[in-house]
Amino acid sequence: MKKTVKISPLFFVLILLIIPTSLFTVLELSSMNDQEELIEGIYNNQLEAVLFSTNQFADDNVNAWINDLEKMTWSDENTSSNIDLYLQKNPQCQNLLLLSYTNDQFNYNDLLLEDQNLRKEIVDSLVSETANLKRQFTYFSEGYRKLSAIDLDVQHYSLITFVTKLNQELKLGIFVIDARKFISDVLSPRMQRIAGDNFILTVKQNSSEQFIFSTLLNTTPASVTDEISIWLLPDYSIGIQPKGITISDVARKRAYNNILYLALIDVLLIIGAWFFYRNIRREIKLAKIKSDFVSNVSHEIRTPLALISMYAETLHLNRVNDETKRSKYYSIIHKETQRLSSIVNNILNFSRIEDGKRQFTFSLVDINDLISDVMKNYAYRMESKGFEAQVKLNDDIPLIDGDAEAITEAITNLLDNAIKYSKEIKQIELTTSLQDEFVIVTVSDFGIGIPAKEQKHIFDKFYRVTKGALAHHAKGSGLGLSIVMHIMQAHKGSVSVISEEHKGSTFTLKFPVSKNI
Repeated sequence: MKKTVKISPLFFVLILLIIPTSLFTVLELSSMNDQEELIEGIYNNQLEAVLFSTNQFADDNVNAWINDLEKMTWSDENTSSNIDLYLQKNPQCQNLLLLSYTNDQFNYNDLLLEDQNLRKEIVDSLVSETANLKRQFTYFSEGYRKLSAIDLDVQHYSLITFVTKLNQELKLGIFVIDARKFISDVLSPRMQRIAGDNFILTVKQNSSEQFIFSTLLNTTPASVTDEISIWLLPDYSIGIQPKGITISDVARKRAYNNILYLALIDVLLIIGAWFFYRNIRREIKLAKIKSDFVSNVSHEIRTPLALISMYAETLHLNRVNDETKRSKYYSIIHKETQRLSSIVNNILNFSRIEDGKRQFTFSLVDINDLISDVMKNYAYRMESKGFEAQVKLNDDIPLIDGDAEAITEAITNLLDNAIKYSKEIKQIELTTSLQDEFVIVTVSDFGIGIPAKEQKHIFDKFYRVTKGALAHHAKGSGLGLSIVMHIMQAHKGSVSVISEEHKGSTFTLKFPVSKNI
């Protein structure tokens, strides 16, 4: 037999909404004319040119440092004094190191620094970049000077390496610069001039995501339009944000706003369709629940009525001469009458709850005494069903504010369920305890248990499990646990369940201790 796939009506509603939205979105995005796209392209090129100009200025500035260096007269005897003189003239440079390169090897012994931690960091960084440093000598031999940058992990220092020829000898030159001071002293004036009244330029440290400079009066914008790394300071990037708005932004904003409004309308329509669909489903579900409720209640009432009628008729016609049997039949009639009364009371109590007319009479209640009375009245039914009860009452628990009749009804409902849904192990445990200013009552059975996915629904009115062993094990109205929940809420307490299939269930009632003691 071929399986039929059912498609929800909500699916068709969503399709009818999504298709026109998608088409309109495509039309809006393609409606930006060629002139607007051209302006946008020019604008983006302008931003890139500004960033390139800033980078090029930094590069030119360092090359100027090198030119000044090569204009000086160098010898082995005046190297140290020349470096000191050079650093005085160029305060943006923290230090100048010159490294010999002979036999394809760098002589790191030339690096004389008082700060040994800094020296070790520099040597380690240079060793890790040996291949790139050697390529700089290759480029220099071909007539091109290449600058390379290395970021250090200490004191915001960066290294700028280059090849220079001093006193007819090739050296690896190393500028040790404070990156933030370089940005502040060298780049920031240039960036202020470039930005003018049209742009906002920022500098951000990539590793910390921290903005360290902005041309906007030392404040930074929430975002930047474009961003590019500083060539000589790889851990830092220049960002740019235009002031005002461009024609392309206006066109884009108009298109996006139209799309947004349409999407918002579609969302509202979808929400409306979903609420309509949900309400229809809820009404259908409620009608089914009410139908099942009437069927279940009819079954629940029919069974005790049939037994009462049968045994009453037998006694009325004097068909039983044995006094023991007559007493047994009277007992059955009494028991079934109580059962029928319990069903009717549940329905009436639920009706009063639904109408908000149920009244509770609160007084100081000794929960242990109340449970003892319940178990005495329940003893016959438990014995007739073959059940054994283990009652463990904590003698130290205080009084609670409660309605004794309502609490009795809640505990009785839990006992009814424990009997109804037990199988081979006919044992019930009932305990009381004190926990964090709350009196705890637990009712445990060792029956068929409740599936985990059903546990969050069992306190809903009319709810009954419709699948598995629990659904077919016993009939009922689906009101008992809903009434228990209402009673506990009226007592400012709570009810919860811990259950595992085929291992039983434990229901816990939690009452606040009376403050009037």
